[in-house]
Amino acid sequence: MNVPPMFAEKKTFLGLSVLSLVILAGGVLLLFWLVWPRLELVGRWATLSVAGLAALFLLTVSGGLFLLFLSAVTERDFLFPRGGKPVTVKVLYPINQMLGFVLGIGKERVGESFVAFNNALVRASRKRLDASRLLVLLPHCLQSSRCRQRVTAGISNCQGCGGCRLAELSALARQAGAAITVATGGTLARRVIADLRPTIILAVACERDLVSGIQDAYPVPVYGILNQRPNGPCRDTTVDMELVARGLSTLLDRPPAWTPAPRP
Repeated sequence: MNVPPMFAEKKTFLGLSVLSLVILAGGVLLLFWLVWPRLELVGRWATLSVAGLAALFLLTVSGGLFLLFLSAVTERDFLFPRGGKPVTVKVLYPINQMLGFVLGIGKERVGESFVAFNNALVRASRKRLDASRLLVLLPHCLQSSRCRQRVTAGISNCQGCGGCRLAELSALARQAGAAITVATGGTLARRVIADLRPTIILAVACERDLVSGIQDAYPVPVYGILNQRPNGPCRDTTVDMELVARGLSTLLDRPPAWTPAPRP
């Protein structure tokens, strides 16, 4: 049976999340089983009260996760405003990362699946996104290592030679009415976000930087696009422009308007 590509990207994170829920439920049931004899000594009412609280807790958690998964899989909004993001960013990812380590699933694979899961939630909530201050955030490794222009001081320094994707990305951002900047790392990226105060971010980076960026930027929603690394990490990377155009059209809720520029 073939798995649809949109689901396949998220299935690792979804599977680990379901396993996390099963482990949590098993832990709660084990704890109840351990204290049950002592509760019976107090009285039947104590046993029923604790059992009711445990059931309510599990029902609330599983119900919330079900809505979260349903939103991610169908990309339809079943969540309250920001309802699933804190759980995904602050709870599910750290737990799934630990589970992935125990199960021998690579950190990069978990991170990539988390980014896909996060993007699905952004797409699900696109009708209530505020794109009034959209920021396109790029890594400095997209710039050609042979280029002498210092684009981290301002992407307007790009001469548009065609040696990298920066000129195309800059033109696409201008067309979308978005601010665009290049950051050398997480510290500078956080400073840019604090200064510009965007309402939403489209970020291009490697899996590790995207995960930390999504976490650091919260509650500002981040739509992440993985860069391509034909020369290894942090050097002469590139990005699929069609994915960037598609991401911008999602955030702006309009069709993409991008045509490939001729390459030298």
